[in-house]
Amino acid sequence: MTTLVVTDLDGTVWDKTLRCHPSTLAAVHLLRDRDDVELLVATGRRRNSARSTYIANGFTLPSVLLNGAIGFDFDAEAIFHQVAFDVDALRSVIDLLVAFDLGPVAYLADTRALVVEGVTSSVRHLESLGADLEWSSMADVAPRSDVLGLSMLGLELAQVQPALAELTALVGVQAFSYADHLDPPFSLMLAPENVTKVVGIQAYLDHVEIVPDRIIAVGDGGNDLEMLAMADVAIAVRGGDQRAIDLADHVIDRPERGGWAAVLDFI
Repeated sequence: MTTLVVTDLDGTVWDKTLRCHPSTLAAVHLLRDRDDVELLVATGRRRNSARSTYIANGFTLPSVLLNGAIGFDFDAEAIFHQVAFDVDALRSVIDLLVAFDLGPVAYLADTRALVVEGVTSSVRHLESLGADLEWSSMADVAPRSDVLGLSMLGLELAQVQPALAELTALVGVQAFSYADHLDPPFSLMLAPENVTKVVGIQAYLDHVEIVPDRIIAVGDGGNDLEMLAMADVAIAVRGGDQRAIDLADHVIDRPERGGWAAVLDFI
């Protein structure tokens, strides 16, 4: 029998300081060494931000990134899944953001993060982009065919709420809006059509040619809901999004208390 354990990172595996509790680290290493368990990450993080935090915590895992737009095996340094915006859909979303005076960060397939002039995202977010940051313009982003996602993090809800209904209605676009504990108070991420964590998870299973006997999903946020809903065992994090908690079969403690280690109890 094979069990797939798929987990979110921020607010689930590690805390706001991006550090794993020792008991969580021990549990991660234990599961990585088990032949009957496949351990996978599904996160909104981009490739290099996940990489740097993995390195700081002393492990890496195959990862579904940008909420399902790209899948990357850090050990093999290989992409196993990737979906970019359709050019027409990207033009539509850029036009709409311009109309509402919103400026995103655009994530490219080559790991660069294009930051438009007048960007509406937090200083913390921009600082986290590091060497991947490259200044650009909305006009330069709109015609590209290699944009995997757009985001604006650490905003007030009032800044993006007027645009949410129209963004959600756009053809070829997925909108993820959620209360953000890492970049508070609120964030918005935009992805290509039909790109979700679940799509990326299935791409990974196809890549490694595994059909698990059961799936355990662990998450805390609004972008984890579909993943939790499809799992045989859904585990949410205390203090996380109430919608995730309502979907969960079990609730574990916060990452700063090493709550993730309790996943071992459900294998």
